[in-house]
Order: sequence, then structure tokens, then C-alpha cells
Amino acid sequence: MTHYALTQSVALAADLEAKGFLGTVGKIAAATIIFFIAIGLIVGLILGYFIGRSVGRRQGSGG
Repeated sequence: MTHYALTQSVALAADLEAKGFLGTVGKIAAATIIFFIAIGLIVGLILGYFIGRSVGRRQGSGG
């Protein structure tokens, strides 16, 4: 009976460790995705600003 309890304890510990590892990997993946989305938004804003200025300048001088 003691051997069974010890085996179950080891299995439970391994299961909790695996879930913790997967949770950590999930958090890293989510942080990476959020990071790239933020970079994309910043680059998009910068590009939009400069493209908007160039297009606005052309329309202003043409009229």
C-alpha cells in the first residue's frame, strides 16, 4: 500500500510539473505574440503618419 501511495505521489508531482511547464510555455508564447502585435501597431502608426503626410502634402500643393 505504501508503494502505491508513493507511486501516485510521484505521478501527481510529475503531472503538476508538466502543467506548470506548459503554463510557462503558454505565457511565453502569449507574451511573444503581444510583443509582435505591439511592434506591428507602432510600425503601422509610424508608416501611416509619414504616408499620410506625403499624400496630404501632394493634395495640398496640387490644389
